[in-house]
Amino acid sequence: MKYPLRSDYETVVKYLDKFVLDSVLKKGKAVRNPHNPNFLLSFSGGKAIVYQIQTNSKMYALKCWVSDLGDLKIRFQAIHEYLNKVKLPYFVDFAYQKEGILVNGQKYPIIRMEWIDGIGFKNFISNNIKNPVYIRDLAEKFLEMVTILHQNNISHGDLQHGNILIRKNGNICLIDYDSLYVPQLSNEEDNIKGLPGYQHPNRQKLVKLSPKSDYFSELVIYLSLLVISEHPQYWQKIEQEERLLFSEKDLCNSRSAKIFGELAQLSDEIRYFTEQLKKCCQISDIEYLQPLEILVNGYKGTKITWDFPVNPKPDLSPLPPPVIVENDFGVLDKKRESSTTTVSNSDPWSKFDTNSSNIWDKFGETQTSTGDPFDKFDHTETPVKDPFEKVTKKDDKQTIQPPIDESIWDKFDNIWNKFTKSVSSIWDRIVKWFN
Repeated sequence: MKYPLRSDYETVVKYLDKFVLDSVLKKGKAVRNPHNPNFLLSFSGGKAIVYQIQTNSKMYALKCWVSDLGDLKIRFQAIHEYLNKVKLPYFVDFAYQKEGILVNGQKYPIIRMEWIDGIGFKNFISNNIKNPVYIRDLAEKFLEMVTILHQNNISHGDLQHGNILIRKNGNICLIDYDSLYVPQLSNEEDNIKGLPGYQHPNRQKLVKLSPKSDYFSELVIYLSLLVISEHPQYWQKIEQEERLLFSEKDLCNSRSAKIFGELAQLSDEIRYFTEQLKKCCQISDIEYLQPLEILVNGYKGTKITWDFPVNPKPDLSPLPPPVIVENDFGVLDKKRESSTTTVSNSDPWSKFDTNSSNIWDKFGETQTSTGDPFDKFDHTETPVKDPFEKVTKKDDKQTIQPPIDESIWDKFDNIWNKFTKSVSSIWDRIVKWFN
C-alpha cells in the first residue's frame, strides 16, 4: 500500500476535526511553527512525520507514516492493549490506531502519544551534580520502577539515558516503545539491540524478545548512579558521552578495563555491584542474568547514610531554549544561551541521534554551518526540497529549523546588486583620479 506524502499530511492535519479519527486529537489543534506560521510544527524522519497537537487538557504527539510499518503494526497494537491494561505510571499515554487519519479518501495508521513536560535523564544528573543526594534518590526510584516492570512481565529492550525522562513531579517516565516486550510479543524477533555501553556483550545473540533483556542495562544504570552520587567527579568524564560509566569496550573486556579496577577501590556497596557487573559480563546467555532487585537484596554490607533536606526539591529545570536571530543576509541563525549542561531538554522526542531505535524513527541530524554565511545558501547536509524534513537533533537537545523563506533569494539579489554598484562606483572614482 502506498502511503501519503508529507505534504499530504500537512494539509489534513490542519483540519483535525475533519480528517483525524482519534477522538482525543480531533478536538485539538495542531501547533504552528513559531518561526513560520504558514507551516505546522513538525518533526520529520525517514519513515514518519510527527506533529504537536494541543488539546484542552494536555499536549500530544501525532505520528504519521510515509512508508509501510510492516511487523510494527502487530507490535504497536499489542503494546497499546497491554499498557492500557496494566496502567503503569512509567509509560506515557500511548495509543495506536490502525485507521487513525483520512488522507486522499483512504485511512492510515497513527500513534497518539502524550507530550511529556520533563527533562532528560542526563540533564537531571547534570542539574543536581552538586546535590548528589537527589542522584542517589533517583537510583532508588529507578530500582522501584524496574521491580514493578518485572512484576508485570515488561522489558523496555533499549533501556538507556535517552529513553528515560524525569517528569516535573520527579517521577520516572520511559519513552521509545519500538523494542518493548509485553507477554503477547514473546514470539517476536529481537531486532533492536540497544545502545552500546548499556548492553550485555552477547545481546546480539538474543533472537526473540525477552522479559530479561533489561537486566544487564538495569545494573549498568543503577551502579552508575551510585558511583556518581558518591563520587561526582566521574560526571565530568562522561557528561558529553552517549553512555554512563561504561563503554562498549569496557563491558567486552571487564577483566582488564580500567573503570572496573577504579570502582573496586571505592565503597563496599560500589565494590559489590561492580563485581556483580563483571560476573554478568562473563555470562554467555542473558537468559541466565538476574534482575536488579535480586542483586540489591543480595547485598548485606554497609551503605552510606544520606540526609535529605526537609523539603527535597531536585533541580528539574530544562535547558534554556534556542535563540533564533536573523543575520544580515536574512538567514536564520540558531544560537543557544550559555548553560552548564548540554545533555537534554524537556522535550521527550528530542533524543533522535543515538545508536538505538526510536519511537520517531531517529529523525536525521542536520548541522548549522558556522563558516562563510554565503554557505548557508548551499548547505548540502540539509536539503530544502521538503520543508517538513528540516530538524536538528543532538543528544537530548532539539532545534527546529523552519522552512527557508523564498524572500531570502530576493535579499541575496539585493545584497549582490548593492555590492556590484559599490564596486562600480569605486572603480569610476579610481579612473577619474588617474585622468
